[in-house]
Parts: sequence; structure tokens; C-alpha cells
Amino acid sequence: MKTTHKIYIVPLLMLGLLFSNCESLVDGINENPNRFTASELDPGLFLNGAEYNSINYLLGPTSRMAGYWSGQLIGYDQTELERYNYNVTFTDFTWDQYQSVLTALREIRGRTTENKLYQGITRVLEAQLIGNYASLYGDIPYSNALKNIDNPEFDPQAKVFGDLQMLLDEATNSLSNVTPQDVVLEDFLFNGNATKWLQSAWTLKARFYMLTKQYSMAYGAAQNGISSKANSMVFKPLNLVGVTSTKNKFWILLNNTPSVGTGNSYLIQLLNVGSSVSRNNAKTNETARLKYYTIDENNADINLGIANQLEPQPLITYQENLLILAEAGARSQSFTIGLGHLNTWRSQLATGGYFNASVNGLSKLYTAYTASDFNPGGMENLDSIDPNTALLREIIEERYITGFTTFMPFDDARRVRTESAIVVPFPNNTATVPGRVERFLYPEAEVLANTSVPAEPGLFVPTPINQ
Repeated sequence: MKTTHKIYIVPLLMLGLLFSNCESLVDGINENPNRFTASELDPGLFLNGAEYNSINYLLGPTSRMAGYWSGQLIGYDQTELERYNYNVTFTDFTWDQYQSVLTALREIRGRTTENKLYQGITRVLEAQLIGNYASLYGDIPYSNALKNIDNPEFDPQAKVFGDLQMLLDEATNSLSNVTPQDVVLEDFLFNGNATKWLQSAWTLKARFYMLTKQYSMAYGAAQNGISSKANSMVFKPLNLVGVTSTKNKFWILLNNTPSVGTGNSYLIQLLNVGSSVSRNNAKTNETARLKYYTIDENNADINLGIANQLEPQPLITYQENLLILAEAGARSQSFTIGLGHLNTWRSQLATGGYFNASVNGLSKLYTAYTASDFNPGGMENLDSIDPNTALLREIIEERYITGFTTFMPFDDARRVRTESAIVVPFPNNTATVPGRVERFLYPEAEVLANTSVPAEPGLFVPTPINQ
């Protein structure tokens, strides 16, 4: 990965045009777009493009593979079926976002040193991308990425997460000190709202502390994290006439081919009252959530729930923050604290506000759990294990359900793999694999271009933080 600060001006501007109301972003600029240079343009014009490229990655094929390999989605057509059955090679993976996202973010940051809002936003987006890479791949290039260096070395996974925590500390410092003079030209995700960016930074810090099993630190960070549904970072599809690329990513895929759905996945079995592994009980009725989560692979337009063409898709959310507080609180604080945060989330679910109108009228019940429910023989501890472990098991299962379409279930499956009493026991998609997927394969472009790429361990060897 020999990379420089080269900006692909035309694609980024085209993406920016999709997400702005500017009548003309190119008035007065050189008539030949191929001769634009980054220095001729307001750096703020690059932000929407970087955000949208990041969204396309985080909600694209990589996300679907995480869903296939954690018992949540089923692949049906040729490509998606092969991925579902673990038949992948390094050609199925990409790090293109080093260029299409990270290069743009650093260009913005380098040219807006006095603007605390840009300084914070670009650091949050960088951490979000690189943290995802580090979680999925293990050791990755970071300290020397985007430098004019042949064969940059791969940083240890734990070091990358340590560096990202420092990057997010810088982000929270900048975002905590934004002034009225710190404005952004355009920002598709939060429209320049410093509070929402600040809370996302803290939730991202908490997410990374969870990944590295620093639960006390995760709990502390999450206390400053996303405080309401309205402050969640989500991709909000745009209903532009004649444009499909701005719609819900599942809808886009299914609009072209019957390729992915929920079928009778383990996720669906957990929600289905008639299943042998159903999580429905006297205090929980998942009928509405089951319908909302169901994705039919045969026709995009019959999906009115989570795969509706204009249904928002989660990136960093209030529900993730609450469930970090629940798990990290139960692990590092007390049973009572963990249970309290779990019940806060259940009270949110009970409002129905986390589903859409397609399931109005369907049953939903999320009555608060009590400590006795987790005592030996209680409704959440029928196998009479330790009450604290029983609580953690329920929280992990709730994270597995709530995190649908995000990387949280796949990350958790690898993180708690050795804690057998709380693992969500989804089956492998085929009997021929040697175990659960633990990492993604290094991308083809990197393997062919960088002699520093480590020996490929394959899909089934845990990354360092999960060993």
C-alpha cells in the first residue's frame, strides 16, 4: 500500500452534489475537471463524499458477510451464496476506503486546522473506519498508511486500537470546544451538530474498549455516549427521483436480484415464538420485531420493515450505547447496574419507536426484568447457572438481536467465544468448516502490492485481541 494524499476530485464532488442543496459547486473553477487540484477547492466539499463512501463500505458486502457468519442472514444467489457458505478468497475483500475515505478526511483536517468541528468530525470518521478494519482483519497498516512509503508495515491490532483511542480523545477535545465560528460546508450525517458528533465519538470509544475487553473503560466512555435515538448516527436514505444509489442498501441489492434474506436464520428462530430456541417468555413478546426484521429475498418491494427502501440503517446508535452500559456495567460495576441499563433499553423497545409503521398493531412486550428472574430456576435462568452469568447471557443475546445489520453480533461472537455460558450458539452454515469465522482475509490488492503483508492465517484463526 504505497499511498499518497491524492484526492479523486470528480467522484467526491459528484457524491457531494447528491447530498447538498448547492446550485453549483463548480462555478468559476477550471472548466476541465480532470485538472482540478485539491487546493483549488474548499476542503469541506470532500466531507459528504467521504461519509458516503464510508457508509457504502460499512453497510455493504462486508456487513453482509458478518451477518452470514453470525447466524443472522442467509445468502441465496451465486455470489452471496458462496459467501454464506464461506467460499471466499482475498478477491472478496477490499481496503479501497483508505483512499476514498481516509485520504479525503486527512485532506480536510490538514487544511482546517483552526476549525474544531472539522478536526473532530474527521477523527471520528477515521476511527470508525480503521477500527472496523482492525476488528475484522487483526493487524493492519495504520501508522504509515497514506504515506509515500513502499510496503508499509502492519501495526499490531492492539496498538491500532490504542492509537484510535488517542485519536478519539483528540476528537472529543475538539468537539467539546466548538465555537460559533466553527462551521462546516456540508455534513450528510449530522449537519454539523457538534453534540451528536461528540456523543458518537464517546460511543465509538466505548465500542473499542468492549472489543479489547476493557470493560470498566467501556462503561466510563459510554456514560458520555449517545443519549437518545435522535442523536444516533444512521444512514438516512434519500428519495431522489431516478436515483437508487441513495436508498436502503438491502433494498438496492434485492431490487436487482433475490440474493439475501433472513429465512429461518438463527436470529429469526430466536424471535419466533414457535421455535425451540425462542426467547419469548412471560415478559417478552417479539412478534413485532420478528416482522420488522424479516427480509424476503424474492422481491425488494414487499420488504416494508428493516429493508424498506427508505428505512434508516444504524451505524453508531443509542441502543448500542445502552447495551454497552448494560454489559460493561454488569461486568465492571454490579449486577444491579447492568440490569438497570438492560431494562432501560427494554422500556425503549416497548414504545415501538425502534420499529416502523409496517408492524403497527402487532404484539410487543418488554416488561422489566427483576433480579429474581436471574436466580437459579428463574425465567432467565432455567439451567440454574450463576445469576451474574445468566444476566450477561441475556444481555449478549439482546446485543445479538438489537445489533442486526451491524457488526456488533459478529464482533461479540468472537469476543466472548471462550465464555461458553454466554455465547449465542448459532450453528455453522455448513458442516465442512473447521470452526467459526474469526477474521476476514487480507484484500487482494494489498497482498499483491505490499510485501509486508503477514502470512495469511485464514478465516478461522482468532485475531490477537480474541486469542
